[in-house]
Amino acid sequence: MSFREKIHWVALTAIAIAFGWYFLTIAWRADDPAGLLASGGLLLLATIGVVVVMTLATVFLALRNPAEVNLKEDERDRSIHWRGTHFAYYPMIVGTWSCIGLIFAGVSQTGLLNLLLAMVVVAELIRIGSQIWLYRRGY
Repeated sequence: MSFREKIHWVALTAIAIAFGWYFLTIAWRADDPAGLLASGGLLLLATIGVVVVMTLATVFLALRNPAEVNLKEDERDRSIHWRGTHFAYYPMIVGTWSCIGLIFAGVSQTGLLNLLLAMVVVAELIRIGSQIWLYRRGY
């Protein structure tokens, strides 16, 4: 498994766990001002958690195999990254239009913010997951 693929696995796991915890903990029940502040604090914790895990994993993996870290990105890597971004684009568009529609349905600001965040997280998980799938398939 290449260095880039290992980093993708770490990112997929860290984002799924951190934001899964965030959404299951409080995000959908935070419609009052106090809940909005609590939700913001949990979001900060989830974000810092992902950053710390990614930093530690990158340092650990780089120290284990420093030769792979400096490899230039080739055409295959660029193609995998482009395709992964392409796969994540469509859920992002659907989520954006859904949030625009929910504005007119009277959804609270906190609800809309959490829906937008969920849309971004899902799109990122699709992007990273599809890139892992493409690396595994050998594209």
